[in-house]
Amino acid sequence: MSNGAGKDTSSSEKVEVVQGTEVIFTEQQAIIQSLKQELQELDVSKRRIAADFDNYKKWAAKERQNIERTAAESLIRKLLDIYESLGKAVCAADKTTGNEFVEGIKLIYKELSRVLKSEGLESIQSIGSPLDVYKHEVLMQKVNDEVPEDTVLEEIQRGYLLNTLVLRPAKVVVSQKSTKENIQNLEKPEEEKGG
Repeated sequence: MSNGAGKDTSSSEKVEVVQGTEVIFTEQQAIIQSLKQELQELDVSKRRIAADFDNYKKWAAKERQNIERTAAESLIRKLLDIYESLGKAVCAADKTTGNEFVEGIKLIYKELSRVLKSEGLESIQSIGSPLDVYKHEVLMQKVNDEVPEDTVLEEIQRGYLLNTLVLRPAKVVVSQKSTKENIQNLEKPEEEKGG
């Protein structure tokens, strides 16, 4: 009987060993699967962080551009009056000859013009063009039947663009049609009332 009991014991040990190995194998598979899932989640997190960082770099570069543009705009706005005064001095200086001071002013004006143009400053060409409410500020109207209504006739103060942004609108005089037509139109109803 001991042989029979021994056989029973060894077969139950074999069953336990096989079942234990299967349990360990299943646990290992679960751990491996869990680690694979964590690795995938880390990879997704890494990609998300990389994308966020890339977006941050783009935002920071755009912000830096905005700050630089605003600073340039502010500086150029302050320099416009000086620039125009130098331009007037150069025009007045052209009437005199042989003066080193005049030549110095011309050189300063030329250099300032070059710097401002390199920063994107350009003047608004107004005279003869139709009124553009974004680029022109109307100070007066003059009767002129030779050109279409709201055509810029004179420029009182030059306007400027900075990289397509209106830095300062041009102050202008625009045309308006003769009031004869308006007077005739106003007189007709009165005549009809009297008649």
